[in-house]
Amino acid sequence: MVDRYRELEGLKNTRNLDVVLMATVSGFGSLDNPSAAERRRFAELFAPVYEASSVEARRQAVAALSCHANVPQDVCRYIGSREIAIAAPFLARSPAITDDTLIALIETTTEEHIRAIIHRADLSQKVIQALIGARRAEDRQEPEGNFDNIDAGTRDDSEVLRRTLKAMAAGTDDTDRLGLATLSELQTALLVRFARRAEKSFFTETFTRALGGDRVLAREILAEPTGRRLAVALIALGTNGEDTRYILPRVARLERKDNETTEFAVEKIVGPLKPAQCVQELMEWQRARETRTATEKQQTAARRSA
Repeated sequence: MVDRYRELEGLKNTRNLDVVLMATVSGFGSLDNPSAAERRRFAELFAPVYEASSVEARRQAVAALSCHANVPQDVCRYIGSREIAIAAPFLARSPAITDDTLIALIETTTEEHIRAIIHRADLSQKVIQALIGARRAEDRQEPEGNFDNIDAGTRDDSEVLRRTLKAMAAGTDDTDRLGLATLSELQTALLVRFARRAEKSFFTETFTRALGGDRVLAREILAEPTGRRLAVALIALGTNGEDTRYILPRVARLERKDNETTEFAVEKIVGPLKPAQCVQELMEWQRARETRTATEKQQTAARRSA
């Protein structure tokens, strides 16, 4: 195998590098159990040949490697961080990528790359937790202002959500959210995945984060038996109608008559809802929950001082 790689290296000046790339990938893929030396040699050759090849050759090479379980982790990280049009099938299907490599890619690549990872069928709990905690690049920047009263290294996400909802409510056109939707595409993709796979705990955690970390409110919304409160919250947070209609029957216990289809029961809930109305309702639930919490704290303090 090493001799074959040397032969390919010698072809660089005399043959189309697209052929060299595909031959390199084909040669490595033909090995049932490559040795450490063969893996190392492949990792050394792949990146420079890839960079010198055409876009179409790169696409074909990555598609071929997506089926192989023995791709070295250095190559997995390299492919996983390439442009999403080429990296997506590898991120979504490759059996070679380890949990640590996936987590490293989640922490360093774009939201588009992370959404491709979400489509994997074999995500471990460790990777799922990394996905739930992933933040967009703009969210990683330190916000301006005085945060002295906030725990070190954290933001008051509930207050951020409240300000966003107020800004939404100030609008007059239900179809124009002015880019203020609080759910990112990544969070929406996670909610859809967890609803589809009936992963209740992961759905709850992602939904809680979307509500600014308000676990009490999240539990109250999810416990409501008709599913209306969940639909209201999803729409208020910017989830589109299609995703809301998909999530709702998979998470909520819908009330329906014997002759009603699931689709009809969902439409009865979602159809009449308007974004501005949903934003107002979610704000009211926040205020009510905060008032109740403050009252409970006062009562507890009074009992202790009595």
